[in-house]
Amino acid sequence: MSDHSRIVPFPQDGRPPPPEHLSLEEAETWKATVRARKEGFFGPEIFPLLEAYCATAMICDRIAAQLRELDETDHEAYESYDRMTRSLADLAKALCLLPEGERTDA
Repeated sequence: MSDHSRIVPFPQDGRPPPPEHLSLEEAETWKATVRARKEGFFGPEIFPLLEAYCATAMICDRIAAQLRELDETDHEAYESYDRMTRSLADLAKALCLLPEGERTDA
């Protein structure tokens, strides 16, 4: 098969598809995030930050699941969760994903 006969899918709405190396969960977060904004909102220059947001969201989910399973208080896990959710909020702010009322200039 020649290179000219390969078909490369292109999103019909112009929104960027998730990178192939993302996990299924990260890709779903990418799609939901990108669909929540108008076409062209995210350009290639912001993709690394968007990837970090998707990965951080999945890490927060994993830590939260671990915390729900604990019978006793694990202070280290709660501290990790706190750090990661702060990172997620910082990334959301940098990506302009927070509702106007949620933005703070701390």
